[in-house]
Amino acid sequence: MNPSDLDGFIRIAKSSGIADSDLVALLRQHGWSERRVYRSLSAYYSETLGVPLPLRSASGEASRDAFLYLLNFITLSFWVVGLGNLCYVLIDHAFPDRLRTSFLARPLMDEIAWQLATIIVAFPAFVVIHRIIARELQRRPDLYDSAVRSWLTYIALVFAGMTVLVDAIWVLQAFLTGTVTPRFLLEAMVLAVLGGGIFVYYLTTLQPRNK
Repeated sequence: MNPSDLDGFIRIAKSSGIADSDLVALLRQHGWSERRVYRSLSAYYSETLGVPLPLRSASGEASRDAFLYLLNFITLSFWVVGLGNLCYVLIDHAFPDRLRTSFLARPLMDEIAWQLATIIVAFPAFVVIHRIIARELQRRPDLYDSAVRSWLTYIALVFAGMTVLVDAIWVLQAFLTGTVTPRFLLEAMVLAVLGGGIFVYYLTTLQPRNK
């Protein structure tokens, strides 16, 4: 038998009386996704029983998954951008640019009110959505193999990776042109931490916690 013939392996294993749960656990430890294993088990039972398995439309669940992951990305973007802008305003006040004195005419609270309001609203919403997704992943482990989830997660990773890459180019350009200042380094650090944090967050959500 071909070592990559999962369907053939499952047929032989089931003919030997091995339970489905043992097969799933064994094959997952050897790199097969739970969804792929159950697909082969479905083919085995359809062949054994002589009737196809009844199909249920998953469009409703897919739409709900897309809604949750889009909302997760949107709320994360809102509070991260708000936090970044808040840091930039505080850096401006700590290291004022003499060529830009407009902020001196406004109280600090007026400058940061929008950023604080964004964080106060968006961060709790993000936490709630994150917990809902975590519960869904516990209830439906097959969601780890969801195409909707994978696509939206990788798109978020691309944006976060681009942010970190642009930040690195920005810092290198400043070093090469001799325009590095404490203010510049702090702003670059904020961008790197926020972009890198988003990248790590989405990277850690790609795989099941028990792997």
